[in-house]
Amino acid sequence: MANRGKRASAVKTRRSGPAVGIVVVAVVALLVVALMAANFFHMFDSSGSDQEPEGAAVAADASAEGETDDGSSAAAAAEEPEETVTALGITVCLDPGHGGNDPGCNVDDRLEKNDNLALALAARDCMEAAGITVVMTREDDTYVSLDDRCYIANQAEADYFISIHRNYASGIANGVEVWKSTNASDASIYLADEISAGLETVGVSRNRGVHTGSQSSEYEDYEVLRETSMPGVLIEMGFVENSDDNWYFDTYLEGYAQAITQAVLDTNAASQEGFGGDSSAESVE
Repeated sequence: MANRGKRASAVKTRRSGPAVGIVVVAVVALLVVALMAANFFHMFDSSGSDQEPEGAAVAADASAEGETDDGSSAAAAAEEPEETVTALGITVCLDPGHGGNDPGCNVDDRLEKNDNLALALAARDCMEAAGITVVMTREDDTYVSLDDRCYIANQAEADYFISIHRNYASGIANGVEVWKSTNASDASIYLADEISAGLETVGVSRNRGVHTGSQSSEYEDYEVLRETSMPGVLIEMGFVENSDDNWYFDTYLEGYAQAITQAVLDTNAASQEGFGGDSSAESVE
């Protein structure tokens, strides 16, 4: 009986041996398959799959834009250079009338000083774009005396002086007018005529023409024209109390600025030919 028990135990031992081996082989095979699968997917990912995460693309773009040490970027490099304006060697002094505690004409809270400055600034931008150097007697709501206005223009040795105002009448009146001094030079006369015609071409309620002297007397000049040493004019850009003139002023502000600029260019061209030839100045766009 004892021997039979030993044989039975031996048989059990021999039978369990192959089963354990099979399990081990199966586990190893699974490990090998798992390793091969992991390696396969790693190779697939690193081979350049086109399913790139959105965040990675954004990071790559950001890196490409700021990859230089000096902070430059592809966008900055692609910017077009600004156009260089050729200086014409012409200096104009623009004089927006009134300012500060001197409002000029005031009708229904519409202040002349503000309109004068608005047109002067628009004319400045237009002139500078055309290559004209501009000197302003004021660039904001500041009071400047008549003496100082003349001093600024004379110190700058400007080629032309243009004073901008708006008109007022106690009765019914409308339209634009241009003033020149009693001893106006040929250049002043030409400039006044060119501005008057140019403003009418843009559009006005009425062209009141070119006048000599001042509203006080045809023999008494405005101080800013009398005390400046260069050709100059004074423009009255319509009547502040007239709704039609206000509409024209607001609607054609930029057109007036271009007309005044063109008048300067034409006058300068004509002066070089002694006011006897055709103007060769290019039109302002």
